[in-house]
Amino acid sequence: MSPVTWQLWCLSALLLCSAMTVDADLRESRIPNVQVLLTMGLGLALNTFGPDNGAEGVLSDFPGALGFFKAMSGLTLGILLLLPLYAIGVMGAGDVKWMGALGAFVGPQELLGLLLAVFLAGGVLSVLRMVHKGHALKVLSSTRQTLGHWMVMGKPVPVRESVDRMPYALAFAGGLAGYAYARFHGVNAPTVF
Repeated sequence: MSPVTWQLWCLSALLLCSAMTVDADLRESRIPNVQVLLTMGLGLALNTFGPDNGAEGVLSDFPGALGFFKAMSGLTLGILLLLPLYAIGVMGAGDVKWMGALGAFVGPQELLGLLLAVFLAGGVLSVLRMVHKGHALKVLSSTRQTLGHWMVMGKPVPVRESVDRMPYALAFAGGLAGYAYARFHGVNAPTVF
């Protein structure tokens, strides 16, 4: 299989898995574990058995499989990056696992850029949803209380009740699409090292 064919398989699998996840999150308000495990398995398999040409992964202009260890590193790092948000109640467990599944596809080098794109998409979607549903004052009040507690007590208060639960799979899909578009149009991935 050529690197370009492999890249098309990976992008098709990502598109299909993301669409299924968005559909499930919109209908059931959760990301099912079976979809997360399927996506993790596909990412690991495609990166393990794809063309090994020393390439930079699925989102680069020189595509090629990362190998099992880099894909597993992306999966693990994706989970670890969002685990603190789960611990304080800002993000659900399915969202954390879904970031790991995306990490299995893109690897650790792309995760920071992808995560920033997901957060940007999530912020835009949250503001649009808040304004559309008329919850702006409730959200701002809740945010003020949470930040006030953080400033006084030195630690964030876990979110007990949300004004509105946004299906964050939309933010993951939007962030992934935007980040992939940027990468394919010459924007370099941000690096930690």
